[in-house]
Amino acid sequence: MKLRFILFFSILVLLNGCFQQTNNKLNNGTAWAVGSFDSNGKRIYFSATSERGTPITYTDGPMMGMMMGGGNLSCASCHGVDAKGGKHVMQMEVMDAPDIRWSALSSDHHEMGKTVNKTMPDSKAYDFEDFRNALEFGKHPDGDILSKDMPRWKMTDEDLKDLMTYLKSLQ
Repeated sequence: MKLRFILFFSILVLLNGCFQQTNNKLNNGTAWAVGSFDSNGKRIYFSATSERGTPITYTDGPMMGMMMGGGNLSCASCHGVDAKGGKHVMQMEVMDAPDIRWSALSSDHHEMGKTVNKTMPDSKAYDFEDFRNALEFGKHPDGDILSKDMPRWKMTDEDLKDLMTYLKSLQ
């Protein structure tokens, strides 16, 4: 009986820690030093924060309410430091994050392991409005719904343009 109580109490403490992690509004990602980034777009990509102090939040997606979210999610969390994406494990499942460099977004449609060439009639390259729709509403320019693994982000047009400019700078 004592062992059950200890096990139950340990699980309660663990779950409380996870709950506190996801609901701690002060925890907004990795702390970066002033001057760590040479552009606001790069800062947004790596930290999900803006040099303007404008809010950047995710409103829906795989991390909502889960212990791995907790405000620590950024583009780089899934798409990598080079934005080339790739397979990795998140929340005990394998996800395949697409290449989001602008050169990839403006040519082929890469989603969930399929490639649709932009010369096909149902495929469309990204422009600013398409980029916003992908980030905020999870919609690809050709109407496809993006993977459930893609969080839905909310940010100002200025911050979105800065992020787009940063992705355009990547080779």
